[in-house]
Amino acid sequence: MSTRELTARRLQQIGRTVAGERGGRVANRVSEAIGCGRIELCDDPSCPNCAPIE
Repeated sequence: MSTRELTARRLQQIGRTVAGERGGRVANRVSEAIGCGRIELCDDPSCPNCAPIE
């Protein structure tokens, strides 16, 4: 996983933890603004692309 993707995923995780769905939308705006792209997460807990970052 690239540093940019890791940063975008971390921002997404923090945003959703702090403010739920709204936090996820804000995190996507921030990550796009700093050039890391967007992350779209699904609600499937077994999805390997959406597993929490440790």
